[in-house]
Amino acid sequence: KKSTTATTTTNNKMSATTVLHSGVTIKQPPPSQTNNNHNNHHQRTQSQHSAANDVLKLFTNPLPLDAIFNPKSVALIGASEKVGSVGRTVLWNLLSSPFGGTIYPVNRNPLRRSVFGIKSYKRVQDIPDVMEMGIDLVIIAVPAHAVKEVMEDCVEVGVRGAIILSAGV
Repeated sequence: KKSTTATTTTNNKMSATTVLHSGVTIKQPPPSQTNNNHNNHHQRTQSQHSAANDVLKLFTNPLPLDAIFNPKSVALIGASEKVGSVGRTVLWNLLSSPFGGTIYPVNRNPLRRSVFGIKSYKRVQDIPDVMEMGIDLVIIAVPAHAVKEVMEDCVEVGVRGAIILSAGV
C-alpha cells in the first residue's frame, strides 16, 4: 500500500498531512516551523561552539594565579649574599631550580651592585623595561617595617603577584 500526502492551506500557512499505508496520519509542521527548528539547532550549535571557545581560552589565556604559580619573571626584593638570610636562601633556590624565567635581584644597599654575580637593582623601578615588560612575581624578603614601601613600589610598576616573607613589627 502506498502513502498519500495532502497539502492544505489555512490562514496563509501551508501544512502537509501524510497518511501512511497503515492508516496512521502524520501531520508535518509548516515550513516556517521546520526552519525555526533548524535555526534553533543552529543557535544551539553556536552556543556549543561558544562554550568550547570559553574552555579553550582557559588554556591559552593566562589565569589570575599564573603570575604566582607559573611566573616568567621574578624579582627578589631583599636579595643578599649574607649567610643565613632569607634573601640568600630564596635566591639560591631560584638559581638552583629549573625555573627557566628571568630573575631580578633587588637589594637596597647602594654599594651592592650584584648578588651571586647577577646584576642587582636598588628598587623594582630600576629594573630595565619593567613598565613595558612587567614582572610576574615579586618575592619580598625584607623586614616588616619596609614591606609597605616595597609593596607601593610594586603596585606602581604593575607587578602581577607578590609573596611576602617577613617578620618583626
